[in-house]
Amino acid sequence: MSWFKFEAKAEDPAAVDLQLYDVIGDWIDDIFGFDGVTTAKSFVAALAEIPENVNTIRVRINSPGGDVFGAATIANALRDQQLSKGRKVETFVDGLAASAASVIAMAGSKVTMADNALMMVHNPWTAAVGNPAELRKAAETLDGVRDTIIATYQWHSPLDAKEIGKLMDEETWMSADEAIANGFADAKVEGLAAAASIDPRVAARVIAIPEQYAARVAAWFKAPEVEAPAAEVVPEPEPVVVAEPEPEPVVEAVAVPVVEARAVMAPPPVVAEPLVEASEIVRACADSKLSVEFIEATVAASPTREGLAARIAAEVDRVAKDATRADAIRAMYGKYNMAKIGEGLAAAGVTVEVAGKILTDIKAQRDTVTIDGTLPTVTKQKVLSYREVYALQNGGAQTKEK
Repeated sequence: MSWFKFEAKAEDPAAVDLQLYDVIGDWIDDIFGFDGVTTAKSFVAALAEIPENVNTIRVRINSPGGDVFGAATIANALRDQQLSKGRKVETFVDGLAASAASVIAMAGSKVTMADNALMMVHNPWTAAVGNPAELRKAAETLDGVRDTIIATYQWHSPLDAKEIGKLMDEETWMSADEAIANGFADAKVEGLAAAASIDPRVAARVIAIPEQYAARVAAWFKAPEVEAPAAEVVPEPEPVVVAEPEPEPVVEAVAVPVVEARAVMAPPPVVAEPLVEASEIVRACADSKLSVEFIEATVAASPTREGLAARIAAEVDRVAKDATRADAIRAMYGKYNMAKIGEGLAAAGVTVEVAGKILTDIKAQRDTVTIDGTLPTVTKQKVLSYREVYALQNGGAQTKEK
């Protein structure tokens, strides 16, 4: 199911409602493997399909955030609807506008929040592995992204860059009244209920929800799909044989196990699964100097702490063995002044055995060429007399020997 949808209102065909009720996608799709997340590219394509007679777009938001670049693209596309098409764009925070979702909220000419809604702003983060220069470059990139987010918040907020930056540094959660006071919203409405639509397992990987807001945010989460276990089969009680002619039936407490089985079938409380957060995975993998590709794959797998430790240990062992293999190949080829070929084979991942066979073939061919190059060229030459040599040297006519 798409995380956004257009809905034309029968009472007002010139207006269209746009529902943004889930994680904002783009790069985060690849890293976390989210299902049903539409990219900003698809969002912009859908905007282009709005009928020309529509003059009002209402964006309803209940999202924990996601990709900041995707959110910026969506916000700019919505703002362009106002500038190039003269359409009115209004944003409504029905439940949660956290992280990148708060950026999209700023695209409205008017931002309205439900009286029980929340907005959260914080600094952007990323995963980076590399040498000091590469890490410094990643930090500088984040600083630039942070500046663009602040500029977007200033579409509405009268706060200066330093004040907004302080709110982001502190990962600030705002109620409707607090958002209005800081200029992030213009008004609030009562009695607006956001449909429970956010998967808590997904949201837990995008934002950390403070304990004081957990109960309120849980109301906007849909229950994760849980496969109910099969009901316990209670055997029929054995008949009790009594000596009396008319024995009274023996009633055994068979109803209790059935009730217990049904209790087990009930869905668990709406809480995030005990998975390791993405930021912790990045730190643990970076401490072991593991590759970006491995980090991305591990974050996508969403392991538990035990699973993360096992994954890292296995990868560290694999990397160590691969380094030993590559060193052996480099040393083998270095002895014969073929370091470049050895480096290429090491990078290609060939085994030491295969590299040895290739080296043997190369040596055999090279030795053959060397031997052939040293063979003298034997040709039959005419033997000249000293008179003929003298005549040739002095340009004179050859004289016959007497």
